[in-house]
Amino acid sequence: MRYSAAIALALLSSLAGTAQELEQHTITSNVQYRLSKGGLPELSLGIERAKNVEVIGGGEELLQDCLIDSVTWSLDPLLFRLAHSHAASIQSCRENRSPSMHVIFSKMGDEPLRAWVHFDGHGAQTSESRLAHLGEFLYHKITFKNNDQERMFENLERSFSSPLGIPAAQALPFTNRNRLRVFTDKTVTRVQPYAASLVSSATLLLIGSSHIWGQGTDGYTNHLVASFSQRLVTYGIQSGAAAALHEDLRYRPALSGNFWKRSEHALLSTFVIETPRGNDVAFANIVAAFGSAAIINASLPGRESSNHPDLWRLSGENLLGFAEGNLWSEFKPDLKQLIQRGLHLRP
Repeated sequence: MRYSAAIALALLSSLAGTAQELEQHTITSNVQYRLSKGGLPELSLGIERAKNVEVIGGGEELLQDCLIDSVTWSLDPLLFRLAHSHAASIQSCRENRSPSMHVIFSKMGDEPLRAWVHFDGHGAQTSESRLAHLGEFLYHKITFKNNDQERMFENLERSFSSPLGIPAAQALPFTNRNRLRVFTDKTVTRVQPYAASLVSSATLLLIGSSHIWGQGTDGYTNHLVASFSQRLVTYGIQSGAAAALHEDLRYRPALSGNFWKRSEHALLSTFVIETPRGNDVAFANIVAAFGSAAIINASLPGRESSNHPDLWRLSGENLLGFAEGNLWSEFKPDLKQLIQRGLHLRP
């Protein structure tokens, strides 16, 4: 297996190994909290499973409410029922809020109607929320984790402070100006991107093929051109994809003092993005990693031959670059403190 694919798989596999903390709130308690706010039929809840709780009373009334109240509910098309068993024979609907109360109805032959309910961090009514929900869904599949019910309860409380279908305003919105600032910081306005290109180019000059890059000063210059071009393309695609997907690219440090937990958090942030609604797959990073690899593979900046690099290797390099950037953001304050203490202690 190529080393870049191994890096990606190792990072993904570590996602599955993170245990969920003990929760005070459950799916059942969150559904009960939602019912206490009114506007829905009275329900009786049965056994709670890992992903949902069964409705043992009031399911018929809830189904009729879903079918006739288009202000409160949206019906799922077949495409969004494919993740469930018997997709063609079930009916499902989502409340037009975020978090979205999601109800699945099933009726087999002469058996009574059965229903299950849970909450999704995002609704699935608009193209934007459906894409966000897809990220949430893939995150659960990759990590084998279910929704954090503590966070779900907090967001339920927040949602009822805003009108139906309108998410509560965030304290620090991520504007287009913020996006441009993140892009320029990672490419042209900070010392770190230049230093990274200078060091990596010197290293690759020693181990790379002179047939591809040339020798001496020319070889080093070609490495610099290739490195910086790849950085511009990668972070340009990342910024554009994040804007289209409404992802917030600002790095959020780990709330821990443990070195290993902080390192794990930084590495996981390559593939996982934290949102007010929960954790989603970082689509912008994945799109940028593979999109940039395809462009660099086609344009071959800095290379003196038509030798094409491996797409998987280039994609792995991009993902590794994101991971290195996260580690730098996580531990940069600590390094500054160490340097300042060292200077302060000097005679």
